[in-house]
Amino acid sequence: MPDSLMRAKIREALAAAGHDRHDAHKLLLTWAVRDPALLLALTKPHLKAIAAGHIDHYLRQTAATEAEEGGAEKLSRTTIDDIVASAAHRSPGDKRRNSAAVPPPKSTERQASTMRKLAAAFTRKKK
Repeated sequence: MPDSLMRAKIREALAAAGHDRHDAHKLLLTWAVRDPALLLALTKPHLKAIAAGHIDHYLRQTAATEAEEGGAEKLSRTTIDDIVASAAHRSPGDKRRNSAAVPPPKSTERQASTMRKLAAAFTRKKK
């Protein structure tokens, strides 16, 4: 019976809309919102996929929330700068030159900037 109800309503919507698919679609949705039996007839074949989709969405959302709350990914800008600076001082260099007077190379600054951007990308809260 639900299948015959759905088919009858689809025929009725197409006739009322002058066989315009878009208008018939809108009309059928309006009727489905007002008639629980029609809504059930339209959605019953898809309930398994709808439920699975909602469960997957919930699991992804909770996994993202747990990842945001984890402390390992949250590094401040000063922490990243300290890591880069300490790595620059530990790198083997020419021992004949005084490395304290020479500014770090541009590649180190680019690397620090890139690391800050990566850290910011993983710590941003999604809305």
